Amino acid sequence: MLGKMGKVVLVIVVLAAVWCGWWVAASSGLQRGIAKLIETRRAAGWQADVGEMKKQGFPTRLHTRLTDVTLTPPAQNAGRGIASAVAAKRIDISTPAYWPGYVTVASPYIELGLSGPNLRAMLSAEDVTTDLRLRPSVSGQLDRLTLDGGAWVLDLPVTGPVEGRGLNVSAVQQTVGQPIYDLALDAQNVTPSAALRGLFGLPDDWAEAFDTVTAKATITFDRLWDRKALGRTRPQPRVIDLRHAELAWGDIALSLRGTIAVAEDGLATGTLSVAAQDWPTMLTMVESAGYIPPNFRPQAEQMLKGLAQMSGNTDALDLDITVKDGKMSMGFIPLGRAPKIILR
Repeated sequence: MLGKMGKVVLVIVVLAAVWCGWWVAASSGLQRGIAKLIETRRAAGWQADVGEMKKQGFPTRLHTRLTDVTLTPPAQNAGRGIASAVAAKRIDISTPAYWPGYVTVASPYIELGLSGPNLRAMLSAEDVTTDLRLRPSVSGQLDRLTLDGGAWVLDLPVTGPVEGRGLNVSAVQQTVGQPIYDLALDAQNVTPSAALRGLFGLPDDWAEAFDTVTAKATITFDRLWDRKALGRTRPQPRVIDLRHAELAWGDIALSLRGTIAVAEDGLATGTLSVAAQDWPTMLTMVESAGYIPPNFRPQAEQMLKGLAQMSGNTDALDLDITVKDGKMSMGFIPLGRAPKIILR
């Protein structure tokens, strides 16, 4: 009996030793991968600094804690898509020891400096957690990507700070091997700045926060999001099925849905159905912000009133916006060019 027990104990000890060795090797590999990423950024002209890297998580997780993280892109990147500078006192990166393709990145507070063509903004957020799930394979297909955050502030030079108490974003692959992903956005208690409220000429008793900021869409890309997507070119959207997008603030509400096809040059073609509640207030806001001249207000009001009467509700609008080869129109009324849809 003791002999059998001794064998069992020996097997357990051997397995424990093997697991400990695996954990040390895998945890060191994770740190080497992070260090290599930092060196790659430096070689590309980024300022990349990390105060310290600590191993944690034994025995079930591979966990690396980074402190005093600073990543700043080179100035010339601003003209090529959107670049982001990162600053955080602490970032935790962890994966299950059995599969490094399930990655969780978390930070109690992080700052992102966003820059690009005609864009300068600072985003700060608390209690941010990003979960990346890759399917077990050599290519590492994206299964799902989720981001959950607490209070956040987006500071724009024109509008001032826009705040929120929570943010949830997700992208989920519909079927293995297919470049089709369901995207969702839900932002809670979004509160525009006093400068933005003043720009729209809102009364003092207007609701401070948006009641609803949500969106759901299914996007078909020209190729899979996998390890190769981190190269020089990104997968590009070819079909955007906007199932629902809604913005509600006080007495006004705006919702959109529709399907858009995107050509290789980024030009869009399709139809968006727009529903607007209390359009007279929206028109006043647009006029106050200077997007339409005061002398154009009577014509715009008359036209929108006629469209509203067709739906049977003088304060609501239900209309379609047609996009063809990048040009937008509402019936026979041209609305100008739509922006090209290209991921940099």
